[in-house]
Amino acid sequence: MSGGPDSLSLLHTLHRLSPSLGLSLHIAHFNHGLRGSASDADAEFVASQAESLGLPFSTTKEYVKSRAGGHSQSIEEKAREARYDFLARVACRHKAVGIAVAHTADDQAETVLMHMVRGAGLRGLRGMLPVVESPSASGLPFKLFRPLLTATRSETEAYCLALRLQPRIDHTNLLPETLRNRVRLELLPLLKQYNPRVSDSLIRLADSAILDLSFIQSQVAKIWPDAVEEAPGGLAVSRHRLEEMHPALRRRVLAQALESVSGGSVDIESVHVTSLESLLAGDTGGELDLPKGIHATLGYQRLALTVSPSPPPTPLPEGAQPIAIPGETSLPGWRVTAIVEESSDIESNAGPYCALFDMARLSGPVTVRRRHPGDRFTPLGMSGSKKLQDFLTDARVPRKARDSIPIVLAGEEIIWVVGHRPSEHIRLTPTTHHTLRLTFQPA
Repeated sequence: MSGGPDSLSLLHTLHRLSPSLGLSLHIAHFNHGLRGSASDADAEFVASQAESLGLPFSTTKEYVKSRAGGHSQSIEEKAREARYDFLARVACRHKAVGIAVAHTADDQAETVLMHMVRGAGLRGLRGMLPVVESPSASGLPFKLFRPLLTATRSETEAYCLALRLQPRIDHTNLLPETLRNRVRLELLPLLKQYNPRVSDSLIRLADSAILDLSFIQSQVAKIWPDAVEEAPGGLAVSRHRLEEMHPALRRRVLAQALESVSGGSVDIESVHVTSLESLLAGDTGGELDLPKGIHATLGYQRLALTVSPSPPPTPLPEGAQPIAIPGETSLPGWRVTAIVEESSDIESNAGPYCALFDMARLSGPVTVRRRHPGDRFTPLGMSGSKKLQDFLTDARVPRKARDSIPIVLAGEEIIWVVGHRPSEHIRLTPTTHHTLRLTFQPA
């Protein structure tokens, strides 16, 4: 929850409906640290809303600007990844069935137009879906609900006014520094000179794209097992099957193959699918480099899509190395910091390379080592154990890099696969009194 008109409307609507719908609400706020004291004031405002409604509240603060290289679009993307990763962690910790966000019809129109500007295909034209299931940046699964996707921004503002609510206003939304802001402030007003109801037209376009894509996807599901197979480092698609497909179906199969190899659809656009089609029309032996390290090679019978692995980092020693608690520990390629603290904000600063553990639930000395054959652990958010090898395969970690992933143990139990997921067994709870904070930084 941001504290703006949209999220405030969503909160109070769900709170009013919760008795009849049987909902149990938990408010979460991610402080990006992008607007100094104003960001902190937003967090305080959301906390006050939670207190006034008697609802539990989780928050964290992370300076995403320092991780994004200073570029506005990079900052926007990093902030989004960090925000959804935080929401997924909160949802897993509290066994929530889903996460509700306050995207409106105006957001939908802007999203569709942004995708058009970037050169999206049918998948991009459908915009945002009312319900979506996907993994966060750290691999935690979550289900996202958008209850306000048919409501307009003016309606949420009127709702707040009717309830005498005073939402926070993010003045950076009035600055044309990101693509979304430029679309909202410059492009949409220009298009409205030609069609005052252009936002409605964009939303109808999204609805049509959803229906068309749903049908095409049902056809892809039928032919996928016979046309696509796993290959070392990626996928291989039958060249003969591709050539005999209807162009619309072929483009969707290629797009889905790219998404599967890349681990998601980010940075995969219509132009990349078109490039693959051009490769198919060329000579055997043709090659093509695509975003996210994807490399395409055209063989006599197959189109191979593989991910070029980055050079593996320094492997860790075979034996377990003790971690100084509290203190710092030096490892090949890593510097580890351990801090013991009172549990106050259980979400503060946790991330892929920083994890929080309940001291009372640690089963022995804390050590770190490389992976061993037969390793198993219970990832956060799961009830049963999983083979570490299967977990790393699902996370698309290249084989050459797996011996470089630090595995943290308490006694004989794996409590953290660094950079990926901690264990469910040592997660923090409302009864946690002392927290161990471990941070891994590249040396």
